[in-house]
Amino acid sequence: MTAATAEPTSQPAFSGADRVLAAARLSTVAVRDRVGGAWLIFAAVFVIHQAIWWVIRANVGEEASGFTGALSSFYFIVASTYLALMTQVMPFALSLGITRRHFYLGTSLLVAAETLFSAVVLTLLLHVERWTGGWGLQVQFFEMGFMAQSNLLLQVLAYWVPLVAISFLFLAIGAVFRRWGQTGVWAVCVGMLAVVAAVVMYITWQNAWRSFGTFFVETPTILLLAGYPLILAALSVVGGYLVLRRAQP
Repeated sequence: MTAATAEPTSQPAFSGADRVLAAARLSTVAVRDRVGGAWLIFAAVFVIHQAIWWVIRANVGEEASGFTGALSSFYFIVASTYLALMTQVMPFALSLGITRRHFYLGTSLLVAAETLFSAVVLTLLLHVERWTGGWGLQVQFFEMGFMAQSNLLLQVLAYWVPLVAISFLFLAIGAVFRRWGQTGVWAVCVGMLAVVAAVVMYITWQNAWRSFGTFFVETPTILLLAGYPLILAALSVVGGYLVLRRAQP
């Protein structure tokens, strides 16, 4: 009589791509509150903006169309949600066995996808704005006078690239917070201000403000909106990962 031995059950192997997608799905748990909340706040900004513009039109008449730049608030509203995602969700993800690298890659993939969705919606709203004659008030809310592109794909890129670049920057700041806390965030903010101040002082010292303005005037808008911001996006992604590698849960 022979004794039967039970063979060990083989466990399914998970690839790196599976773990990245798992990290991305983990970050979508509160997607309704994060994405929906950002759009709800932005809708309130839009309503207030239109109400103020209606009062202006009622008092000064309907002259030429104008814009205020209120759309820029949307970029920082969305980016702030990813700052919270990094500071609040990452410890929970690590407790589930997800590595820092997989969490960061999955979160970055989620940021790219969600911001692309927002860029498509902004493009659709831009066309509605044009079709309604500036919402009946001759106001450029989604176009802002300089963001208009003749090509539909370029229009999406003009919205998406700056949005994803700022979002990655806030994601990197969240990584700084996870590693060095509030002190690290303040140090980064002071460092950024110092860099800006140094650039302003150098341009002023060289009396190069005219050349500085000429650069922005002569450079194609699509390059300013969808070209150079890619550099900021790449630096933020790489820098955020290097910081997060040694961050505490």
